[in-house]
Amino acid sequence: MIELVNISKSYDGKINVIEKLNLKINKGEIVVLIGESGCGKTTTLRMINRLNEPTGGTIMIDGQDYKKMSKIELRRQLGYVIQKVGLMPHLTVGKNIEMIPELKGWDKEKRKERAYELLTTVDLPPEDYYDRYPHELSGGQQQRVGVARALAVNPDIILMDEPFSALDPVTREQLQKELLRLQDELGKTIVFVTHDMDEALKIGDRIAVMKDGKIIQYDTPEEILKNPADDFVEYFVGKDRLWKSPEMLRASDIMHKSLITVGQRRTPAQVIEVMKEKDLETLFIVEKETSKPQPPIGYITRESLREQGSNESKMSDICNREFETVQHDSKMTDVLKIMDNKLVRSLPVLDDNGNLIGMITRASILNLITKAVVNEEENQ
Repeated sequence: MIELVNISKSYDGKINVIEKLNLKINKGEIVVLIGESGCGKTTTLRMINRLNEPTGGTIMIDGQDYKKMSKIELRRQLGYVIQKVGLMPHLTVGKNIEMIPELKGWDKEKRKERAYELLTTVDLPPEDYYDRYPHELSGGQQQRVGVARALAVNPDIILMDEPFSALDPVTREQLQKELLRLQDELGKTIVFVTHDMDEALKIGDRIAVMKDGKIIQYDTPEEILKNPADDFVEYFVGKDRLWKSPEMLRASDIMHKSLITVGQRRTPAQVIEVMKEKDLETLFIVEKETSKPQPPIGYITRESLREQGSNESKMSDICNREFETVQHDSKMTDVLKIMDNKLVRSLPVLDDNGNLIGMITRASILNLITKAVVNEEENQ
C-alpha cells in the first residue's frame, strides 16, 4: 500500500505545486492520476520514487516512511515506465531489460532467463527480440520493452507516467488492453498518470482528478461518472459521458424507482382497477403492501387477469412465480441480453437482500436511448 499524508511541494519556498495532498493506494489496484497540464499529477508520481522530494508531509510504502530507505534501493524496488520509454540505444532489448537485475547482482543465466520470460509476457517472442536494438522496434514495441524492464525484478509497485500518450490510437488501445491483462495476471500496484479521461476510465480501479495541486475527487470510474464532485470534475470528465458509455451503466441507473406493487391477498377485480388507474400492463406481487422493500413473489398481467373473469381467487393463487430478476449493480449490457433473449416486458431489480427496489421496462430502455440521442445532439 502507498499512502501520501499531507504532502506539499513548493519551489523556491514560494510556488506551491502540491498542497496538503492525501492519497491512499491499496495493494493490487490501478490508480490513475488525471488532470490538466500543470495540475501536479507528474510531480506527485515523481515524489513517490523520490525523483522529487516533498517539501512537507510523509509518504508511506507498506507502512514504512520511505525516507528511511536509500533513494537507490527504493528506485530499484519500483518499476518506472515513462512516455519516451528511455531505453538505452546502445544496448540490445535483452540487456535493457537486464539492467536492474544486473545492478542487484543477478548472475548472467538468471538475468537472461528473466528477460526471456518477460518478453514472452509482453507478447514479444524472445527468440526474435532479445538481440534487437531499440531503433529496430516500433514505438509500441519499445513501450512493451519498457514495461518488461519495469517488471524485471518483480516489483510490487509500478509507476507509469503517460506511457502510451505518444503512440497512435490503435497501438495505444492494444497496450491498454495488454496492461489490464498483465494486471489480472500479476496483481501489481500501479500508479498511472494520464491527461486522457477515456484512458483513465478504461484502466483505472480508482481515479484521482487533480486541479491546482489538489485532489478534487478520488473514486471509482463509475462513481465519478455518475456523481462528479463539482463543476470542474463534470467538465473534465465530459458532461453526459455516462450516457455515451453504456458499459458503465448499472440496472439502478435505468430502473423506474417509483415502484407500484400489490399484495398477495388482492383479487383480480382489485388489481385490474390498479392497472387501469396507473396504466400498467404488468404488476409484481409482494407479501404485504407496506412502504418497506420486500422480495417479489410473482407477477400478473392484464391478459392473464382477463382470462380469470370474475374469479375471486387471490393473487397468491394465480400469479406467475417464474420470472427473471437482476441485481441493482448488474451491467446494462447484461440487462439488455436478458430482455432480448427472454422477451421480458418488465424486469424487477433487487437489492443485496433480495428486496424489490425498482423495475426496468422496455419504456425505460427507450427513455435511456432517447436521452443519449438528445445529449449527443446538444453537444454537437
